[in-house]
This record gives sequence, C-alpha cells and structure tokens, in this order.
Amino acid sequence: MWSLKGQQPEILTYGGRKRQQLIGAVDPLEGKVHVALSDMLKALQFQHFLEGLLARYPGDWKLIIVLDNARAHHSKELKPFLKANKDRLELVFLPPYSPNLNPMEWFWKFLRKKVTHNTFFGTFKELQRALIKFIMKFKLPSPVIQTRCSYSKVFSAS
Repeated sequence: MWSLKGQQPEILTYGGRKRQQLIGAVDPLEGKVHVALSDMLKALQFQHFLEGLLARYPGDWKLIIVLDNARAHHSKELKPFLKANKDRLELVFLPPYSPNLNPMEWFWKFLRKKVTHNTFFGTFKELQRALIKFIMKFKLPSPVIQTRCSYSKVFSAS
C-alpha cells in the first residue's frame, strides 16, 4: 500500500479474528476440486471429509490421496477409520515442506489470489460467500484443474 510520508494509512477490517478452515482434494483426472468448509481442522473433520470422498467415488477401486504433513492427517484417532477402509483408501504423504508437489496447494494459492488478495470483506459471512462462490466453479470438470494437475494420476489433498 502507498501512502503519503508521515501519514498512517487506514486499513479496513471487519474486526474479527475468525478463521475459515478449508479441507480440499483435487481430482486431476476429472478436473474437479472437492472442498469442505470447517470451523477447525482436526482428525474428526478430516475423517468426515474422507468419508465424503469415499461416498462420491463408490466402487471397488482404491482412492490414493497424496497429502501434506498436517497434524490432522497423522492423528491416532484416524487409525481405526483408515484400517476399516484400507481396501478403498490409501494415504501417501509428501516430503515435509514440498508444497510445489501438491496440486491442492496450487489451488489454495489460486483461490487466495482470486478471492482474498486486495479485497475487503465487511463481514465474515461475505468472505465465506466469496469463497463458496469461487469453489463452486470447480465442482464440475474444469480444464483449468485438468491442465494444472495433468502430471498427476492420483488425488491430492491438504
């Protein structure tokens, strides 16, 4: 931001400390993004997200999900769920600090650039609506997602 020397610029804010957690996965073959909004990102919320993916992709084939190393992804609370679904679900963890290998990280960066950068939201609800509106564009197959994620044949989540 630019301002005159000696003058404090005024930055608008809705004054809240609320945060919106997003849990997401990219389906590079279909060119879709699956995103869930959550108040927090803990093992239970991540498990619910995985249950939703299994429901969206029924069948006998296995979902392979490539993940970063978020604490919720490694939780002991997930072990029973993962064991019960080992024939349908496999988690593969990326090396630490390698967001460039994760297409979902690209999507988060893309979302922030298009939705939140240089944008003031008067209320938290306005921010949530803007996020949902953007995410909905990628619920259906998108060439943007297919092109960006074409090097991968597996899901990627974070």
